[in-house]
Amino acid sequence: MKRTLVVVGASLAGLSTARAARAQGFDGRVIVIGDEEHRPYDRPPLSKQFLDGSMSEADLALEAPDEDLDVEWVLGQRALQLDPSTRSVLIAGGRQIVADDVVVATGARARWLNLSGSQLPGVHILRTLEDAQGLRADLLPGKRLVVVGAGFIGAEIASTAKKLGLDVTVLEVAPTPLAGPLGVTMGEVIGRLHEAHGVDLRTGVTIDHVEGWTG
Repeated sequence: MKRTLVVVGASLAGLSTARAARAQGFDGRVIVIGDEEHRPYDRPPLSKQFLDGSMSEADLALEAPDEDLDVEWVLGQRALQLDPSTRSVLIAGGRQIVADDVVVATGARARWLNLSGSQLPGVHILRTLEDAQGLRADLLPGKRLVVVGAGFIGAEIASTAKKLGLDVTVLEVAPTPLAGPLGVTMGEVIGRLHEAHGVDLRTGVTIDHVEGWTG
């Protein structure tokens, strides 16, 4: 009998795993499980080209139009448990998928602020295509946007929103943007670039809570 490979995670890593398996001659079943409804798509443009409208949802697709990996896609269903004794993956709804080999390629998750008001309308995170669609709908010229965190994604969102005509403030607990990955000196350079383009950058600050608003 042919073997079954189950890949948990239907983003770039999961797709790359399926590609690598086929490239190395694996001819068994490949089942890819993902909690989003979408086939694999490119995430970096979500904070840049997709937000400013220069890329569409179709442009984000990672699979080539003529690519056929003979994959069984199980989408919109979260993997809940891996049971080594039965060599199976339990997914939402109670279905068990038995496998000979399992690859966990789930990636990271966006972290919500554990603060009062963080679930109010108009408060966004950015990880998925749906997140980006919701944020993009709110990025209207003349509106005010506060970005919490001046890391790579926060900096990209701030820059994109400013180009779209929003009044942008960035709040960062570190002394400079990207102080961790790039160091303080380079962070200061990036901070000056933000300010030169009209972004109100406030470093060394923490957030206490989020208040509701109208309009």
